[in-house]
Amino acid sequence: MDKNQEMENEKSKFSLNGATLYGINAVIGSGIFLLPRTIYRDLGPASLIAMLLDAVLVLMLAVCFAEVAGYFNKNGGAFQYSKTAFGDLVGFNVGLLGWFVTIIAWSAMAAGFAKLLIVTFPSLEGKNTIISILLVLFLSLINSFGIKTSKIFTITITIAKLIPIIAFSVISLFFIRHGFSEGNFTPFLQLNPDMTLSQAMASTSLTVFYAFIGFEALPVVAGEMRNAKKNVPIAIIGSISIVSILYFIIISGTIAMLGTGILQSNAPVQDAFVKMIGPAGKWLISIGALVSIAGLNMGDSVMIPRYGASISDEGLLPKMIARKNGRGAPIVAIIVSGVLTVILLLSGSFEQLAELSVVFRFIQYIPTALSVIWLRKKGMDHVPAFRLPFGPVIPILSIIVSIWMLAAADPINIISGIVGIVVATILYFVLNRKNEAADGEI
Repeated sequence: MDKNQEMENEKSKFSLNGATLYGINAVIGSGIFLLPRTIYRDLGPASLIAMLLDAVLVLMLAVCFAEVAGYFNKNGGAFQYSKTAFGDLVGFNVGLLGWFVTIIAWSAMAAGFAKLLIVTFPSLEGKNTIISILLVLFLSLINSFGIKTSKIFTITITIAKLIPIIAFSVISLFFIRHGFSEGNFTPFLQLNPDMTLSQAMASTSLTVFYAFIGFEALPVVAGEMRNAKKNVPIAIIGSISIVSILYFIIISGTIAMLGTGILQSNAPVQDAFVKMIGPAGKWLISIGALVSIAGLNMGDSVMIPRYGASISDEGLLPKMIARKNGRGAPIVAIIVSGVLTVILLLSGSFEQLAELSVVFRFIQYIPTALSVIWLRKKGMDHVPAFRLPFGPVIPILSIIVSIWMLAAADPINIISGIVGIVVATILYFVLNRKNEAADGEI
């Protein structure tokens, strides 16, 4: 590859601002428009405290990702960190289960897009599966044209989705005082009588955490970022900080306008915005939710194939999966990811599997937090651009709080996560034996 081509390839990658927008897009979806009722249910206005705790946890996990991301300039995220820190077996488990979970998440997001589109345009009723599949195929096609095309679509759709979100957030600031005057924040703690405070806080925190899922996607595509070792850590912290502020304002504004009425609303953010600015608020939030979930689908279409290709690049999956086309896109991984997503959509099982997503995500989060400690001891070839203060304190706190939140999950999902680890481990040894046999023949 000549120097001009290298410069062109570097130019086509995400800049720092583009990487930050990618990180925001990977997190903000339709969930924040739909979750306020569930978030409010067990604690009332005190759910804002759970949101702050979640923001702190996510930031702790995010800064763990930020430090270890500073050692790497290639795709893979948690898979690369775990493999380097703990070896191939742990890396394979984190990588394969991470790829599996993101494919499930994409199928759920594609189905969610179809559902929201039909709600917005009822004439499309009954075409859910067709819409979902066409979306996956369309985004896979865009992805096959290379990162430059995907980057343009991602940045455009992220800016579009932020317009109604920022509009609601800014306008909400002028109505929060109204909420206090109306008594919508009192009593502040409205505890579910069937729960202890600890149970309600853990349950609400886990629900809020759904809205933050996806922040780990940015380092997965680090190889598509300019000066990744420096820019990815900054983009991780920047995107999560922005999302946390927007989420807190959105929930506060919704409570301010609706109070306990949140519990009777099927679309609380829409209803709150209607109270603020009139009927246009409902339409604006509806379109915003649709664009938001379209953005998540776009982000998944970029990230998921590169996750699978990164595992293949490291020799832990067949090399063919990492094969690229003339535009540098991992074409085989794009096809495999798209086909598996479509199969899930046709099977209809993605909704049940999607409930496992949070549990499986922690299989990436906890090893990454541990990797901070291990990679420091391992003596990497350079000091990362961002380094956590207080030694191992933040990674250890991240792990403790993660386990506390996992304890609130459905035990069946925990068992399923353990089964997933066992299956991935068996598959690792099967593939590893085949690789050793192939090496022996050579």
